[in-house]
Amino acid sequence: MIKSYLADRTNSNEPFFDEMTTPDGKVWPHWEKLANAYEKLGIERMEQRNKEVGQQLRENGVTYNVYGDPNGMNRPWNLDPVPMVFSQSEWEVIEKGLSQRTELFNIILSDIYGERKLIRDGLIPFEMIYNHQGFLRQADKIRIPGPQQLVQYSADLARGPNGKMWVLHDRTDAPSGAGYSLENRAAMTRVFPDMIRENQVRKISSYYQTLKNTLSTLSWKNKENPRIVMLSPGPSNETFFEHAYLSSFMGFTLVFAQDLTMSDGYIWLKTLKGLEKVDVIVRRVDDVFCDPLEFRADSHLGVVGLMEAVRQKNVMVINPLGCRILENPGLMAFLPKLSRNVLQQELILPSVATWWCGQEKEKKYVLENIDKLIIRMIYRNDKNKSVYGGELSKREIEQLKEEIKVRPYLFVGQEMVDFSTTPSLIDGKLEARNAVFRSYVVADSENETYYVMPGGLSRSSPKKGVFIVSNQSGGISKDTWVLGHAKEQVQVNRPPVIVQQTENILPSRTGENLFWLGRYLERTVSTIRLMRIVLRKFNETDDEVNIEHDQTLVTLLKGLTSLTSTQPGFHDKRVLKDPEKELYSLAIDQNRFGSLAHSLKSFLSNGYAIRDRLSLDTWRILDLISEEWEIMKMNGTNLRGIYHRLDHLIVHMMAFNGLNIDNMTRESTWRLLNIGRFIESSIGTCLMLQATLSAKSTSDQEKSLIELILMSNESLVTYRYRYRSNLEVLGVLNLLLADDRNPRAIVYMIERIDDHLKQLPSLGIGTGLSPARKKLLEALSKVRLVDLDELAELKPDADTRKELKQFLGDIIQLLQQASTLIYESYFSHTQSQYGFVKANRLPEI
Repeated sequence: MIKSYLADRTNSNEPFFDEMTTPDGKVWPHWEKLANAYEKLGIERMEQRNKEVGQQLRENGVTYNVYGDPNGMNRPWNLDPVPMVFSQSEWEVIEKGLSQRTELFNIILSDIYGERKLIRDGLIPFEMIYNHQGFLRQADKIRIPGPQQLVQYSADLARGPNGKMWVLHDRTDAPSGAGYSLENRAAMTRVFPDMIRENQVRKISSYYQTLKNTLSTLSWKNKENPRIVMLSPGPSNETFFEHAYLSSFMGFTLVFAQDLTMSDGYIWLKTLKGLEKVDVIVRRVDDVFCDPLEFRADSHLGVVGLMEAVRQKNVMVINPLGCRILENPGLMAFLPKLSRNVLQQELILPSVATWWCGQEKEKKYVLENIDKLIIRMIYRNDKNKSVYGGELSKREIEQLKEEIKVRPYLFVGQEMVDFSTTPSLIDGKLEARNAVFRSYVVADSENETYYVMPGGLSRSSPKKGVFIVSNQSGGISKDTWVLGHAKEQVQVNRPPVIVQQTENILPSRTGENLFWLGRYLERTVSTIRLMRIVLRKFNETDDEVNIEHDQTLVTLLKGLTSLTSTQPGFHDKRVLKDPEKELYSLAIDQNRFGSLAHSLKSFLSNGYAIRDRLSLDTWRILDLISEEWEIMKMNGTNLRGIYHRLDHLIVHMMAFNGLNIDNMTRESTWRLLNIGRFIESSIGTCLMLQATLSAKSTSDQEKSLIELILMSNESLVTYRYRYRSNLEVLGVLNLLLADDRNPRAIVYMIERIDDHLKQLPSLGIGTGLSPARKKLLEALSKVRLVDLDELAELKPDADTRKELKQFLGDIIQLLQQASTLIYESYFSHTQSQYGFVKANRLPEI
């Protein structure tokens, strides 16, 4: 395997520097142990290890969202089993260079929003700063405590043909990828523990601890026990997995914009207990989206009034708003001079060669060499993409030149760097692929220095000669190994920071997701159980018998329509004549409200939105559920295939339920999930009894229906052992309505709802029962006081059990009213914070 790779590199005419191979075809010394290990493993065992890596990531639910991906939003995270490797000596240079670069950017940031001496002295052109969208005038003169204004920094680096490391991009606004780096290392440690030990690979966990320690000291007001939240754009964001993973790993509350509000100059978190003050916000939202009142008025990702709370020093935002100005690629052209003037040092890590067109000489060079350069605008967004001059037509080049001449200060030209190649496992073979390395730096407030993660996130291109290696374009991630022992850090004698245990605060939005997760869990389970019974009955029916003449099957089909609320459904005689189309729709049409597919999709969506609250094993079960659903969709035109997949799906659904019963702490999260479950299950049971036992039927049909109803409620065995008699309506009603020892009984479930509800935080002023609990008490009293004999009786001249139908309808109505009251008490947020933000207030720059 290694010999083949060395031979390919020796015979290759490609100009790229290779990370593993020297120009004369030998292995670099720091790669020798790894190369020998790969050679001993052989390609077959390497492929097996590669599958194990992928399995680890899938089981951990590691995903990356790709907008517009036909395969769905949650694309599995790809990790190459061959890492990016740095020797100890070369890493020391990179580490020193990154620390220096971060320190320089920290000084620039402080100056831009402070004295602006660098601009007045001509070291930074004012046109390049004031015309950049990242320069936020609202953030002027705002500082965070201490000398380090830049808390987090990230840089994309690549090695050029001469082996020198170059910085391609600077990331300061809301740098991403640190969570994926941690998950990559965890997967590689499980699959290649021997290689990591033998090569003395540096650990990266100290980066996250340093970040946590620094954040805990940054609060303006509550310094002893600050409430830190991580602000995410939401589940559809490309790196949402990372937001949930890091917030859970570091013990921060994951929040979305609707979870926060500004009042009295403070930022508050909406929780089940009411409003809780927030001290530090770690944002994963771009700066101009953070406050629609002061920046982009069309943003729904930020908090109205956040900037005012920052001005009043009532909340800390990390990285500070306005940091995106440092991502200006035009700054790269001025960094060497700035380093000499500000730090009195030469810049250790050079930037890719950059020409800012705001200078006449540089503009002329770019215009004359435009076909050899990458043209970028000084700020990046969805509209401003990098342009490769060599790929443009003559007409497009002339058009671009005109744009540069009109507004030259908005454009830069950059050299096209040939990235180095690194070995990657592609289709059962080690092949060279161009790669980029992303580093991570964090402020160490204790030592007033910057700490560089000894590793990071590397990405390689999926195809040869491709230099676009972003995750959105299909780039493959690689773990990054820094070899050698870590240097001992100099400790400064400071008072220890005491981080106290904080209460598990539950945002109202998270509570709402948990409530609906429970409801969709039970809705999905109930639909699967009844659909299995219906499909089995349907598949066993003689083809020569008309379906509409089989009264038992007709009643079950109508019951399925009632349970799923997909009327008219099987209540339409035309549908009954050919039920297969309707059954397909109920099984796999995810756009049809009430269908199994829709309920399952909603279940997974709510689970994904609260992934930071669920255990790792729970995520493995969710992954299995998602896989079963994908398989079932492929059997969408085969009822027998669908029936077979339902058997697997119900097992995974119940495993999910069992894990949460066993693992979840008995806090509001667990209670809200179970409140949703029991409400949905109670309503579903009432609907089923109403649809199947209200109408008159023959004795044999009734017994058959009773048996199937008990089966769908997992109560058939209990009935037989409890009553030891024929299947009777009275016995069924007693077991499923009034038996408080049966966990499937209405009375049992209503009692559990009330037990959970009274343990939730009380939002009312009085000490009496809440409106929701009053409705539950009314429903419970009705069940306990009802005359079951009267409900079970079918009068000789009647076609239906009217009393039973009316009683069940009343219980359903009371449960629905209780659900609405619970929603209004805990999840109905106050008036939208965006209501007074004028749309289109700010023009697009």
